[in-house]
Amino acid sequence: NGMLAKEGTNMKKISRRSFLTVVGAAAATAALTACGGSSSSTAASTSSAASTAAPTATASNASVVLKFDLTVSLEHPWGLAATEFKNRIEEKSGGSMTVEIYPSSTSGSEADSLAGMLVGTTSMTMSGGSFNGYAPSATLLEAPWAYNSEEDVQAMCESDIGKGIMQDFEDAGFKVLWYQLRGPRELTSNVPINKASDLQGRKMRMSGNVLHNSMWTAAGAITSAIALSETFNALSQGVVEMQENPYDMIYDNSFYEVQKYVNQTDHVYSTIFNLLSVDIWNGLSEDQQNIITETSNEMQDWTNEYYFAHKDEYLDKLKEAGMQVNEDVDRDDIKNAMMPAIEEFLKSQPGDLWTTYQAIYDLSNS
Repeated sequence: NGMLAKEGTNMKKISRRSFLTVVGAAAATAALTACGGSSSSTAASTSSAASTAAPTATASNASVVLKFDLTVSLEHPWGLAATEFKNRIEEKSGGSMTVEIYPSSTSGSEADSLAGMLVGTTSMTMSGGSFNGYAPSATLLEAPWAYNSEEDVQAMCESDIGKGIMQDFEDAGFKVLWYQLRGPRELTSNVPINKASDLQGRKMRMSGNVLHNSMWTAAGAITSAIALSETFNALSQGVVEMQENPYDMIYDNSFYEVQKYVNQTDHVYSTIFNLLSVDIWNGLSEDQQNIITETSNEMQDWTNEYYFAHKDEYLDKLKEAGMQVNEDVDRDDIKNAMMPAIEEFLKSQPGDLWTTYQAIYDLSNS
């Protein structure tokens, strides 16, 4: 393929220039503190940390440390991929590049990491649809009902549409190294949900994604934005009675203990990008850039192969944990209830997203 190519909440739209001007210093301090720097040493270490994260181009193959922030554990498929990337980069570079992985949000949230990449306090992270505050087209990486399978998402990423979205990321200051496929988002509940009318008046947890919230509301659910870390308790206490996530997130958060059914709505197939700061990329030597490009292309093949070899494992784990899988879902009925809200939202966004959404839909159904 040769391509350089989570859940998350929508981030406030902001330009790279105004972001750097207004909050650059604050973000640098926050990111350093999140990484374990003490309050007494944070200010003193800001300049040295930035110089470490963004090496100058004058040094040929100067030693570089790439800090890779993850929101998941090292045991998660994304963590396994990050470790594989680290090992290959360090071996190929002969020690001129080192990758330090900070898993399980130990350096802060995804939003913190993205902010840190713009001011030089971190180097890499992963982002997808929640990147839309920087590039509205990122919404299309997890566009509801636009994809029928992981292969459809692959086709989009490899198409001119996908390359255009990747360019939007780069224009915002984030170089896409490779993409990783995600399993479909599914609805969990304590009663079977077969059609849109089954959603009427039922309380549902949402992540804060405006598009996803509006479409579930349009279909009849009563939605509430609740942090992922608080969702288990909200379900167990009856604050909400439904939630939606990919199989891996359902399992890793033990929702099988408080939900009886996985309803196979398949309403969102998506992808997430592995990102490197453009400023850091520009500061690398040509040899180091070539190593990253070569390794990223290898990682694209590695992650695709890993995903398709293991994609059913989390569903099997949920079955083993006692969840019932409801396959009797009228997806067209639920989709039709949601489409007016999806169209309204995408038409309200900059960049003619509705037209691009339709092109993705046509690509998936060609």
